[in-house]
Amino acid sequence: MDGQTPVMPPKQNQPEPSAQRLRLGVELELIADQLRTLARAQDRLHELYEAVLGRDVDLAVVLQLIVDTAMELVNARYGALGVLDENGECLDRFIPVGLTEQERADLAGVEFPHGRGLLGRLITHPEPLRVTDISAHPASAGFPPGHPPMRTLLGAAISTRGKVYGDLYVADRRDGRPFDAHDEALIIALAGAASLAIDDTRLYEQIRLDAEQFQQLLLPCLPDLWPFAAAAAYRPATTPGHLGGDWYDALLVPDRACAAVIGDVVGHDLHAAAAMAQIRNMLRALLYDQRTSPSVVRH
Repeated sequence: MDGQTPVMPPKQNQPEPSAQRLRLGVELELIADQLRTLARAQDRLHELYEAVLGRDVDLAVVLQLIVDTAMELVNARYGALGVLDENGECLDRFIPVGLTEQERADLAGVEFPHGRGLLGRLITHPEPLRVTDISAHPASAGFPPGHPPMRTLLGAAISTRGKVYGDLYVADRRDGRPFDAHDEALIIALAGAASLAIDDTRLYEQIRLDAEQFQQLLLPCLPDLWPFAAAAAYRPATTPGHLGGDWYDALLVPDRACAAVIGDVVGHDLHAAAAMAQIRNMLRALLYDQRTSPSVVRH
């Protein structure tokens, strides 16, 4: 050693241990809050899929559930879902949620938005939209008379099969804070899940409609049964693929008696429906051909 006193570098200002613990606690609480939010999001998305897969809801209920879920995920006061028309140019349907009875009364007679202003931006530019001051945004077209004041907006497009179906919106967090990147990520994820739910629901409704039309085509139009009077009501199966094999028929046999037939072929598929049509036609032919009582033909 040369006998010189070593010079120690100056101490940098370090946070007190208590301040470090406080900051760490705040950060951990934020992480825990985000995890709780993600868990709620997972539960709500699971409920959404259960509702669709359960086949006990129609499209209107699914759209309402999507908006309810979006509002809950980001703690929003208002929410809405706009559905585009067939040309994809403007909103043909608008589902608002969160309005009080008084707010709805104030908007009585006012047309729902058709996709102008900020709402139209998501139609022409289907990208996530996060706005901290609606009135100050250059694309804002203002609110109609009676519309409740709204300041912040978060929106995302919903696409099905590569085509924009509509837009999902939420407005004004209940805590007064603007929507952040975490909220945006949740709404984007929900919009993706919503597209699958909407597509499944529309497919289910189309299958149900096709099944109903197919069954109706297989059933007869009741002829003039004078001097008898008859009426028929038929409710087809609502489960996709369950076409059913039951049928009805009524006709006058050659001796002017009235024969009424109600039958059911075991099964719920195309084979049962086809067999039903064949048996119905066969019974008609036998009733005309054998010239005997309907009870004998039945055997």
